[in-house]
Parts: sequence; C-alpha cells; structure tokens
Amino acid sequence: MAVIVHANENIDSALKRLHREVMREKILETFRDKVYRVKPSIPDIQKRREWAKMKRRRRSASRRAK
Repeated sequence: MAVIVHANENIDSALKRLHREVMREKILETFRDKVYRVKPSIPDIQKRREWAKMKRRRRSASRRAK
C-alpha cells in the first residue's frame, strides 16, 4: 500500500487519500482482530461512530451551501 504525493499536492490531502485506502482495505480492522480479542459490540459501535461523523459532515456542508 502506498500513496504517491505529487509535487503540487498538499500533504493533508495525501494523508486523507492514504486514510481512505487503509479504510477501504480494512487494514486496521484485520490488525486489531489479530492483536487482541474484539468484543462483538465493538464493530457496531465503530460503524455508528463513522455514520455519525459522516452525518455531521453532510449537515455542516449543507448549512455552508445555503
């Protein structure tokens, strides 16, 4: 896994791309599963947290767009 940072690209946007790739390939989830026991409720909590974050971002974007 690698992200190539272009000459005119901001470091933050490259890090976002890397984070998206990590999330897409579920690298952190598989790592956590192999390191220690994961309770069955934890994935649900994480999904809920992700959805809440997306919901906040969408709402703030729609407020800015008005």
